[in-house]
Amino acid sequence: MVNKIKLALRMGWFMLSKKNANSSGDYDNASGDYDSFFSSTMGEHSLNLIKQMDIQPGQNVLELACGTGFITNEIAQLLKGKGSITTVDQSIGMLNIARNKLKKFSNLEIKTVQDDMMNFLKKMPDSSFDIVVCGWAICYTNPVAFMKEVNRVLKDNGQVGIIETRVDSEEVLMNAFETVLSKDPSYLQRYIRIELPSNNKILEKWFEKSKLKINSSWQGEQPLPCKNSDEAIEWILRSGAAAGFLDVLDRNRETEILTKIKNQVDIIIEENGELDLSHTYVAGIASKAL
Repeated sequence: MVNKIKLALRMGWFMLSKKNANSSGDYDNASGDYDSFFSSTMGEHSLNLIKQMDIQPGQNVLELACGTGFITNEIAQLLKGKGSITTVDQSIGMLNIARNKLKKFSNLEIKTVQDDMMNFLKKMPDSSFDIVVCGWAICYTNPVAFMKEVNRVLKDNGQVGIIETRVDSEEVLMNAFETVLSKDPSYLQRYIRIELPSNNKILEKWFEKSKLKINSSWQGEQPLPCKNSDEAIEWILRSGAAAGFLDVLDRNRETEILTKIKNQVDIIIEENGELDLSHTYVAGIASKAL
């Protein structure tokens, strides 16, 4: 109990002193494996979001946190050579892979930008885009402030599509992570604000508070192909799932910390008799009202 209080105080101090973690370096490190791990497992859910949006040839599309361009590739195909796509990502590693992937769409106007999502949005004029998409990254922002900016840059009747990790995702790993930090608060070196929704109704509230009209929302769960603690640690490192969380840690002791997290996962597996690991998510589509 004492260590948990110490951990909370330590986190509060880093927050007040603005000693913040940065997820972009972790995404740089995961960029080479991202498609073979995350996209191959969760990509179908991202594509389902895109298929339910009204993306038409000739539209101007903005994709925030484009990653390796997995979603962008689908959007480009739907535009059928007419229109434009602007992609934004903070990670240069991710963005470089996306750029290479999008070279084949030479008949589209494609712009790739390395920037923070909110910084980029604030620089855009009102009513600039027909479509805005953000996959797996709204958690790194203030969601309502982010949605208000999205509403501003959307044209009348324009659509926004969001898919995001749910707060109970990879729960076994998060419990192990919290247990290890609670036992030794000195492992924590920085603060990161990550706001994950507990269900799709939270996403709907974010839409409503931003004066966006809800079209649809849903949630789901994807079992992960991890049979033991080694595979679980490999998943979080190579899929980008630990992006930001890793950077809160003492980088000089990262191997030591990850070993302790792995050992804690082994304890949980022994208690439960199996490793039950899944990635949960919410998704939704909203429109800018006339």
